[in-house]
Amino acid sequence: MALDAPCIDFQLDPNPKASMTRRFTHRFHALILLSIVLACMGWSKSGWALELGPTDGTKAPVSLRGQLAVLQDTSGDMTIEDFASGRSSDLFMPLAAMVTEGYRRGAVWIRFSLSAPTAPGEWILQIERPLIESVTLFGPDATGRLAPVQPAPLPGGGEVRPAYPTLFPIAVAAEDNTYYLRLASSTSLTTALNIWKDDGYENYRNLDHWLIGIVIGAVAAMIFANLLYGYFLRESIHFVYIAVLVESALLPIFHLGYASELLSAFQPAQIHLSWGIIVCLYSIVMVWFMGRLFEFRRHSIWAWRAIQLFIALNAIALLFSLAGRYGDVGLFVSRLQQISYLFISAVVLYLLIVRRQHQYLFSAFAFSGVIIVSLVMQSQYLGSNFLGVDSSLARFMAIGTLAHLVLLSAAVAQRARQAEVDLGREKDRTIALTRAAERDLTIKVAERTSELATMNAALQQEVERRQELELKLRQSLVSINDALSAQRDFVALVSHEFRAPLSVIAAAADNLSMSASAGADYVVSRAAKIRQTVSRMSLLIENVLAGERLDSGRTREAAEPFELSEVLVAVVGGLDDSAADRIQLAVNGSGMVAGERNLIEIVVLNLIQNAIKYSPAASPVSVALATDGAQAIIDVTDHGGGVADEHRDLIFTKYYRGHTAGVSGSGLGLFISREVARHYGGELTLAASSEDGSTFRLVLPISGQAGA
Repeated sequence: MALDAPCIDFQLDPNPKASMTRRFTHRFHALILLSIVLACMGWSKSGWALELGPTDGTKAPVSLRGQLAVLQDTSGDMTIEDFASGRSSDLFMPLAAMVTEGYRRGAVWIRFSLSAPTAPGEWILQIERPLIESVTLFGPDATGRLAPVQPAPLPGGGEVRPAYPTLFPIAVAAEDNTYYLRLASSTSLTTALNIWKDDGYENYRNLDHWLIGIVIGAVAAMIFANLLYGYFLRESIHFVYIAVLVESALLPIFHLGYASELLSAFQPAQIHLSWGIIVCLYSIVMVWFMGRLFEFRRHSIWAWRAIQLFIALNAIALLFSLAGRYGDVGLFVSRLQQISYLFISAVVLYLLIVRRQHQYLFSAFAFSGVIIVSLVMQSQYLGSNFLGVDSSLARFMAIGTLAHLVLLSAAVAQRARQAEVDLGREKDRTIALTRAAERDLTIKVAERTSELATMNAALQQEVERRQELELKLRQSLVSINDALSAQRDFVALVSHEFRAPLSVIAAAADNLSMSASAGADYVVSRAAKIRQTVSRMSLLIENVLAGERLDSGRTREAAEPFELSEVLVAVVGGLDDSAADRIQLAVNGSGMVAGERNLIEIVVLNLIQNAIKYSPAASPVSVALATDGAQAIIDVTDHGGGVADEHRDLIFTKYYRGHTAGVSGSGLGLFISREVARHYGGELTLAASSEDGSTFRLVLPISGQAGA
């Protein structure tokens, strides 16, 4: 049996590449057409009216998500007549979620449509975001024209606050009605729109009352607890946390619309002003507290410097807010808060992961929730809604604030407990170190005591040796004093014994000169030399006796005053004729001084004798007396060769004599003279010296000034 098999004819496309291109072109056109259809459907849907049912808004709000269209009026000059005529209707753009227009100049118009085919009646429009300075709702009136809608009274008959016109009564008819909402504010234009029934919103608001009451009560309790922590633990971070608690309580109060009740005495403009101040203060205290809590200064000084920079920038924004210019810096504050939170989160993650500082884990967990919510809300305020949120997150902010405050209080308490544990450990370590130091100190004291005993024994031996030396020294001093006493007695005896023979010799020389004939020049010259020798010996004896009296302290303390001019006349009169003829005496003024006259005469005689001795035989010697205030000055000037520079500081030294050939002397005259002058409060100096002569100056205080 023969079977007829089907025959399949395969025909190959002669141009497969062109066929593939045609298929790709058809698919691309179909995709474009489908996109246009879907876009039209989306646009059409945004223009549909939201249909309300009988039970809508009684237990949960009816969100206008997907039913809104927005128009940005940058000039702020558009009016409701522009939309009533339909001229600007095509300018509206659909919104997928809530209104997040950020910080904008001018105004923003919102359009939506409502209908209630099965249950027409009164509803409430809630605008979630408070603190928008200008909120105006336009809806159809009895004549069908668009007219402003007055804000609805608060549930329970509460007064409408101008700072929070967030509720509007609307009569929703069975057919579609279009409403327009105009928003204008210097702060962020961020809001969500919900539809309520009266009972539903009243229950919703009562829940807000409970929530805000719990927040305020919890904050008050935590403030009291942190006051105790700060007082007993002496930790300043607790007082910073109290500021965080206050600011964290104020934020939900403003977000949930209770600021008008809290600040009922203020005008709406003042309430809006206080909002900017609170936001800036919140940023300052929160950043400061987190920097302190996570100890940025200890772990990274640059991170702490960044925290200080954030605080400074927020402080500058605070100044703008105090001046009523928060609208100029609101965008900056929101962006700065985002940056600061992200920076702090990065540093905390670095501490937890890299540095393994796990003690901050609980604090980081406590902050994570509020930081996430804050970042999302700040994104909304900046005009971004990347998560598609359809709520102002006010309740989430309040609940998150309450949760993070509770957790953070526990973290602060844990930190305080950890600080107390660390303090206990530090005390134990300090006690251990103290005990070890005490042991070391005991050993050192024992060693030092042994060394001290050895040193005391050596010191005792040294003391005994020095006592023996002191005894020998005293014996030597007694011997020296006895020798000095014997020397003084011998000098006095020799001087006394020399005076009488010298007097006899001087008298014999005078008699010899007078008895010699006129032609016996040889005898006269010899007699003159005898008299000069006697005079020199007498002066030497007087100098020795004067020095001995100064050394022994036997000069009279209560000396009587006398006239210096009389001393000069007496000294010059006592010279021999040849010496007296060379003296040029000049007395200018009265020089009444106090002292022992005999010693002053010796000083003057020493100066005159030196001038005569070191001057040429025929040259004069000037002796001048003058007064200068409370001082008497005697200048003795000779015409000798002067005193060399290298000898000027030495000529007043005891027993020193300059290298002057042919001049005899003992080297005591100038030394004794200066000692006498200083003894009576005066001075003897070489006033001038040159090749033409020298001037020695004796200065003595005038009587009545000697004590000076």
